[in-house]
Amino acid sequence: MKPLRVLALVVAIASASLPPAFAKEALKAEDIYALSMVTDPVVAPDGRRVLFTRATFDRAKDRRTGELWLAHLDERGTVVDKRLLVGRDMAPRGAAFSPDGRRLAYIANSIDKPQIFVMVLADGVGQPLTTGDLDPGSLRWSPDGTRIAFIGREAAKPASIPGMPEKPEGGDAAADAKIITDLFWRADGAGEVKPGARHPYVVDVANATITRLTQGDTHQVDDEGVAWMADGRHVVGSYTADPINGPLETDLYLYDAAGKAPKKRLTSRAGREFAPEVSPDGRRLAFLGSEASTGFYDMPRLWTTTPAPGAPVQALAADLDRPVAEIAWREDGAAIHALYNDQGVQRIATIDAVTGARTPVVPVVGGTRLYLPSSGGQFSAAHGTFAYTSAFTDRPAGLGVSRGNGESGAIDFNRAWADSRTPARIESLTVASRADGLPVQGWIAFPPDFKAGKRYPLILDIHGGPNTDYGPFFSITHGLYAAAGYIVVFANPRGSIGYGDRFANAITNAYPGQDHDDLMSLLDEVARRPYADAKNLFIGGGSGGGVLTLWAIGKEPEKFRAAVALRPVVDWTDQATTADFSSFFMKHWMGATPWDKPELYFQRSPFSLAGQVKTPTMLITGEQDFRTPISQTEQMFGALKMRGVEVEMIRLPGAGHGMGRPSQWLQSVLAPIDFFNRHKAE
Repeated sequence: MKPLRVLALVVAIASASLPPAFAKEALKAEDIYALSMVTDPVVAPDGRRVLFTRATFDRAKDRRTGELWLAHLDERGTVVDKRLLVGRDMAPRGAAFSPDGRRLAYIANSIDKPQIFVMVLADGVGQPLTTGDLDPGSLRWSPDGTRIAFIGREAAKPASIPGMPEKPEGGDAAADAKIITDLFWRADGAGEVKPGARHPYVVDVANATITRLTQGDTHQVDDEGVAWMADGRHVVGSYTADPINGPLETDLYLYDAAGKAPKKRLTSRAGREFAPEVSPDGRRLAFLGSEASTGFYDMPRLWTTTPAPGAPVQALAADLDRPVAEIAWREDGAAIHALYNDQGVQRIATIDAVTGARTPVVPVVGGTRLYLPSSGGQFSAAHGTFAYTSAFTDRPAGLGVSRGNGESGAIDFNRAWADSRTPARIESLTVASRADGLPVQGWIAFPPDFKAGKRYPLILDIHGGPNTDYGPFFSITHGLYAAAGYIVVFANPRGSIGYGDRFANAITNAYPGQDHDDLMSLLDEVARRPYADAKNLFIGGGSGGGVLTLWAIGKEPEKFRAAVALRPVVDWTDQATTADFSSFFMKHWMGATPWDKPELYFQRSPFSLAGQVKTPTMLITGEQDFRTPISQTEQMFGALKMRGVEVEMIRLPGAGHGMGRPSQWLQSVLAPIDFFNRHKAE
């Protein structure tokens, strides 16, 4: 260790002697507009090129934007060049190489409507293939490269009230009434859902003829993607027959690519089957899925079957007690590449298609959320080349490339920016929960100007989900908290993913519950350390983290100087009847209806603790949040206000559950910093 310490000392002395022009700064709010992030890598069939999206943040338009890029690799997997293919003005997304690698299909905006484009790479100019209103997604080329399968949505005529007289021309009549008959009449991030149905389609690349593969005025396919059979005569997709009354029951179906035969059910076991991938020879079908259970969380695993109705389903790598996020067959059909969550990060392994034996390929895949340090990266593999979102603690994800033996190539758009900033150092720790001794993993982000011997205020930030995770990644929120002089503590309490099925389901019929103890145990451990100012403890979190924030200040009203709950669930009765996933929350998280067991709903609602709250509280929610509707924020605001508790409500106009546009992201971070600053004890 001594040589490393000497080197660190030399680097520190050299850095201190740099002229002022090279002095580093901490993260600033406006830096969001200088950053970009790599997402959605796609490796060409020859393994020598990679498509990827570069996400940026347009300050003038206050929008997240995307550009489509192409990187070329040499035989070792080193990036030799990169070039922009489609600019942000067209919002390209969902790109896919043709089987011969000479063309690519992607979705882009054309006259303000999303359409499928095809580009011959030698020409470098994309041409629209569709011109309708189907809002295409999940593009997949046919094996012979002549057609593209996609999932689209056909609009229906809105219902109207019979007998209404015609409106006079040029008048100022009120808008027509909206007649709602679908439980899923609005969706977070999309707003009110216009009447219509989702179908699988096929478009002929040569003549742009579109074939709808199913009939009916209700959804006929889920939006989890489709895959072609090797013969090009059928596609496979998932379909949920009863999303309201049934359990989590999703099956795989075979769809006739000519649209002449009805869909045929392939799987029928109790549980979910989705995200299908067909083996190169067409004999095997791999997919993600989970067995039906009464648990809080149905962990997605890797399964295989033969593409025939009623064929037996086998769990592959059944000993991998981790959620699998994405899969791809190896070209020889003997193995499957898989991206899975593990202890706050994601990893890539190659899994033998017969034995399930795993070979590690990429040890850490970076998250792409940026607003918060969650996992959620992507990967692609072809011809021995792996492309993935790379992981950093001091900047957003870049592009990583591997030939299976370490990183061979990379693209990092943020390196120069990171070199000009002093990052928040991130340190891992594990504590035993005060509830039962269960190990709980967490991280500490230190202020960029951290000095030994000084005490710093602490913010406990709690992730949402609750079946998601935090990890050692760069994020705007934690970066700005740390730059404001706070130590940030963040963790994966029970209920988080990446620690096994039992850990994720430890909150079944007990949420909130001992996950609160997990978080307090970790916070108390850090608060005892010599650099912590234990009289200045703050707490915050969003969504599920908002739930646990309000729960904490109700259970321990003297512990925190101030709290900020973003987009929280306050009342589970409200949540299970008005949110966009209402039937899911009622059946799978609560296990009973609020009219049958109202006491259960009240006992598990933070609203039940409103009478005990003393902590100054800020509530932040988007006015168009349909995942945790703002009515719940209003409910807690009113309750605390009437009790005389200091409370502020911040409403973000037009923002959904994801906190809206870039400037709204920043408001949802800077407002808590200001609130905490105002409530520090001297």
